This record gives sequence, structure tokens and C-alpha cells, in this order.
Amino acid sequence: MKIFEADETYLMALNTFYLVQGYHSDWGKKERAFIATDNNQIVGAVKIELNYGVSVLRGMYISKKYQSNGLGTAFIKHIEPILNQTVSYCMPFSHLRDFYSQIGFKVVNPESYPAFLAKRYYGYESKGYKVIAMYRENTT
Repeated sequence: MKIFEADETYLMALNTFYLVQGYHSDWGKKERAFIATDNNQIVGAVKIELNYGVSVLRGMYISKKYQSNGLGTAFIKHIEPILNQTVSYCMPFSHLRDFYSQIGFKVVNPESYPAFLAKRYYGYESKGYKVIAMYRENTT
């Protein structure tokens, strides 16, 4: 199992992985993508979007077969140094609060989000997603 930053050669494979996982967003130009592979197959992915001087952790998915074995924790520990460089936000499903708390994310009122993220948050909420607003200080 390897965790590493993906380059553009993984674009189609990553977008296909997200589609299979039921995620709605392809890898965008403002994002860095990180993947976990097993036998050259993507089994996990996460993106970090840099927008308006803040980082947004997006699209963290682990294939069901690989869940509950520490891969998610290894993933967030791998990307933590990148998140340390800026203030960071994420909007995980509410049941994942404690998971993201491992690296310092705290639940906040979505009203405290920058406008572009608050709009995104309320859009998810209006579609029925049970998400929470989380924030993390930079540590550099």
C-alpha cells in the first residue's frame, strides 16, 4: 500500500474512483490530489483545494474493502503537513467529526466560514447531506 500525491497521469483513474464511490466532484485545477494504491489500483483519495488563501480538505474516500484498518488515519497524517501551512476547512459527514478531530479540526458555526465556503456548505445541507462545518488553525 502506498500513499502519495497524484500527478495528472492519474486524472482519469481518480475521477473514475470518485464516481464509483458516489462522490460528485472531479479533480479540479485548484486542487492537489493524494491517493492510496494497492497493486496499482486506487483504494483511497483525498483532495486539498487552495482557494482565497485557505485550504479545503475535500473528497476523502476509502474503498469499503479498505475501511476500518487505519488507512484513513494514515491518509490524514500524510496530508497534515500541507494543511499546517494555512487555515483549513472541511465539511465532512457529521458522523466523521471525531475522525477529523485527530488532526485538530474543530466544529464551528458555518456562519464563520468564508463566503464561498458558507455557500457550498448550505448547498450541501439543502440537498439533504448531513455535514458539519469544521475549521483548523495553521501550525506554521
